[in-house]
Amino acid sequence: MDKKNLVINLLPEYYQELIDLPWDQPLDQWNPKQIKFLEIRKGISKHTVRFVRTKNFSFAIKQTNPINAYFENESLIKLLQNGIHALRPVGYIFFKKNLFMKDSDPDNVLAFLITVLEEKSIPHSILFSWDFNEQNRKIIFEASSELLANLHFNNIFWGDASLSNILVKFLKIKDENGRTFTELKAFLSDAESVSFLKNISDEQRQNDIDNFIHSIEEVNMNLIGKKELSNLEDDKKYFLNSYSEHFSLLHKTKQFEETTGLKVKKHFYRITDKYSIESIIKQIEEHKWYLSEIAQKEVDLKTAAKDWIKNIYEPTINEFNHFKLFDLFPKTNSLKLYVDIMAHKYYISLEQNKDVGISYAIKSYCEKYSNQEQSTITKLVDNLIKRLAKIFPQSYNL
Repeated sequence: MDKKNLVINLLPEYYQELIDLPWDQPLDQWNPKQIKFLEIRKGISKHTVRFVRTKNFSFAIKQTNPINAYFENESLIKLLQNGIHALRPVGYIFFKKNLFMKDSDPDNVLAFLITVLEEKSIPHSILFSWDFNEQNRKIIFEASSELLANLHFNNIFWGDASLSNILVKFLKIKDENGRTFTELKAFLSDAESVSFLKNISDEQRQNDIDNFIHSIEEVNMNLIGKKELSNLEDDKKYFLNSYSEHFSLLHKTKQFEETTGLKVKKHFYRITDKYSIESIIKQIEEHKWYLSEIAQKEVDLKTAAKDWIKNIYEPTINEFNHFKLFDLFPKTNSLKLYVDIMAHKYYISLEQNKDVGISYAIKSYCEKYSNQEQSTITKLVDNLIKRLAKIFPQSYNL
């Protein structure tokens, strides 16, 4: 192979791993005796795709045409820049004798798009050929709907939304307290039809949603005899509801940041439900009222939010950490625990027809929802409350 006939655009760290592969041959003619192919189950694809192991890396190689290879590579880069889970592009390679001659036929060019093979990832469509129960299917639809909502929130039109164009993978994630947990995430594996828009229209969003729902129906029909089909309507409804919740939460989060001047990732790590946002807003508004009373003048919401974060929320979370309150609730992050305790305070105050106070609410919440002995909880909470008394103003009814 004369490398002068190659157009090469690869990330430098992968160049030596890939340059000697037989780019002058169609992908389905590559010799398995000379190349280490990986036998990995893959979803439906309109292009030839092979998985290759080199000395240090594993790659997915797709044969396509030069225009598609170039634009899909660029699209994958932009998706990652927008925080969208997608395949990591390595680059593309074209082969054609006399490529730059005037009479060269671009349709006869061999073009390859190369991406890093995501370890331990599974094509979404294949998962549904396994005997998954309702709970597992919901986890998959949750990940899929989150991916689609993130695309649309960033004004990205998929154009070919389908189970066939998704990989799913369990990711290890650290929370703000350093605890590790796993989450299933969906990765966009085919960006050929992706469009980056100034403003995505409702019609385009609906088009993507309809196409994805259609792919769910197709997978379901292919599984006749392998599982009951009575779940189809429930699956579709769950996906649609999950998409709506994710899309709404993204907009509410953006509105929250604009209104308060706070950054969710910086101050709360992340917010997973709209009720937490509503609770925080309510508490900031109450703190705004408190500051305005002290100052004898109106304090704006952004000033109140900044003061609440600095003097109420963060010191409280620090005390929760100091007394290892999160050990009682290992699956709960800082914000969720704070919000849940305040919600618990609200409801038991309604039941008792009085403001029970924060101290009572913390103790009651721990006794009700943790599995620790009451004596352990009492000692921990009593010491915690002594420290919190230095944080909350008297008007907060600790």
